[in-house]
Amino acid sequence: MYPLLMLLLLVVFCCLPAAAQLQAGTGRASITPLEADMPTQLGGYGARAGKPAEGVLDTLYAKALVLDYNGTKGAIVTLDVCSVPINLVKESLTAANVPGLTADNTLMCASHTHTGLEGFALDRRNIADNPNIGIFSEPMLAFVVERVGLALREASENMQPVNAASGTVSLPGMNRNRRRADCVDDDLTVLRLDTEAGDPLAILVNFTAHGTFVTEHDMLASGEWAGEMQRVVEALFGGDVTCFYTNGAEGDISPVGVGGGSNYERAQNYGREVGIAAWRLAKALTPTAVTEFGLTSTWVSLPERTGAPEFLKIAGDEYNVSAEQLDMLLHVLFPETAPLYALRINAFQLVTFPGEAICAVGTAVKDALRQKGVGHPCVASLTSDYIGYILTEEEYHRSGYEVTASFYGDALGSLIVAEAIALGKTLTTE
Repeated sequence: MYPLLMLLLLVVFCCLPAAAQLQAGTGRASITPLEADMPTQLGGYGARAGKPAEGVLDTLYAKALVLDYNGTKGAIVTLDVCSVPINLVKESLTAANVPGLTADNTLMCASHTHTGLEGFALDRRNIADNPNIGIFSEPMLAFVVERVGLALREASENMQPVNAASGTVSLPGMNRNRRRADCVDDDLTVLRLDTEAGDPLAILVNFTAHGTFVTEHDMLASGEWAGEMQRVVEALFGGDVTCFYTNGAEGDISPVGVGGGSNYERAQNYGREVGIAAWRLAKALTPTAVTEFGLTSTWVSLPERTGAPEFLKIAGDEYNVSAEQLDMLLHVLFPETAPLYALRINAFQLVTFPGEAICAVGTAVKDALRQKGVGHPCVASLTSDYIGYILTEEEYHRSGYEVTASFYGDALGSLIVAEAIALGKTLTTE
């Protein structure tokens, strides 16, 4: 009788479907065009007037994290660039040729370093031929597309089962609101993925601050503070760990709190402090099996495009844009629709914006997700296209630099907040 019972139990267990398990793989490639003796436009400052970089302080990277959970596939790509045009996403996916990866499930996130690549120089829609906003460069785009494709293929070819853990701590005094608004998001959020052997494979760090220790006079290609932060995390963990960085709702948030003998040294000192904090948080986490996973996206129809009333007065000189050119660019460079993404891994949830959301926009989304039971919500700006600054109606009517780079009127912020919250809630379990 007992042998028969054991046989029946064996048959039952063998017929049960295997439990879903998150698979992940990482890859990286340099996207530093100077390695190929290619003129390289640096992003962030119109005052550079298209002057090419004079050298390399540290390597600019594309880092890819490919995920697969029971057939639901997706990827996060972090880039040392100022912004990510949608054509870079689509062309890189074509170059990578990884089955299952599409523009609907691939999040390409710019660190927004102001000594990284100029996003408008990679944007096929940029027909302005204006060096102050960046001149489209076919050779630079082809170089970056090839390298991003390599990183994605490497990640896809090295998939393995992983466990996950996440956590959040505050870093008070490390950032400030440059528009003097009350909102400051000092959350540092970390997602840690470990191999089945317990070795850290990927550390994703989310923190909110512009990459603006450098000025328009600093002409060496660099990942700025975010690049240093990632190097510190990788060095402290050792092994084969890859650190990824996504910037939060940084539209009105600047870094503060460190000194140094040069702008580069200040950026490195800041990155080191954030990196050590991220490492300490990640090191204390204990990854467990992934039981909640989701990746979804939506393409939002944006409001009518319009120039801010004071654009020419505040930003026109820096970017050398006339009223006629602004009208042309509004309808060519800035899209009618743009994507939002939401990624859930256990208690961690990331929701993205296709532009520079200000702090109040980001915290509204994070607060709504917390109310739905998400333990560690975060947001990533500058992901998979660029629609300019995303402000609340109140901040839009305060004017200032950020408003002049907001191209969809005063209703954009409320629309994006509503769409982002709705998208994020589709992955909550309450």
